[in-house]
Amino acid sequence: MRITFILAAAALSGCAVHLKTDNVQHNIAVTQSEEWTLAKAQHAIDTNYIAPFKAGKVEQWLEIFDKDAIGLHNRMPAMEGKEGLRGFGRFVAQNLDVTAMSVKLTGLRQEGDLAYSWGTYRSSLIMRSNGLQMPGHSGEGKVFFVWKKQADKSWKIAADMGNDLPAPNGN
Repeated sequence: MRITFILAAAALSGCAVHLKTDNVQHNIAVTQSEEWTLAKAQHAIDTNYIAPFKAGKVEQWLEIFDKDAIGLHNRMPAMEGKEGLRGFGRFVAQNLDVTAMSVKLTGLRQEGDLAYSWGTYRSSLIMRSNGLQMPGHSGEGKVFFVWKKQADKSWKIAADMGNDLPAPNGN
């Protein structure tokens, strides 16, 4: 009965179970649903986008993006493909301290192999050259992600768009 409960719980949570019986370990892979949910998207953003971005791990951060991804951010030209995103990531890693960053996704819609999520972000970007907040960055705004299901059933960001809310002082 206990084994059945463990397997059922794993199936519901979409994870792998390592079961040990008679001193033999069994790895039981439980396939995840193909549905892309708000909770899964939030976890992917927290773990595979924000954490490596804050740590300056550009190549790790790029892993969440589809090969043809597009980045659309405030007052910047479109960043096309991983090379365009890599340039942005390197600039941030070399010149800014990301002292705070969070994204709260508030909605998601899936249509076949594409999904759309949106929400808000907060961030603090400090210029290493002078210790001041990056000019023109209000520190909060809106985000919109387009997700694309990959051949291996994982989901990657195909478009990453964010725009600042107006700064409190109107700048």
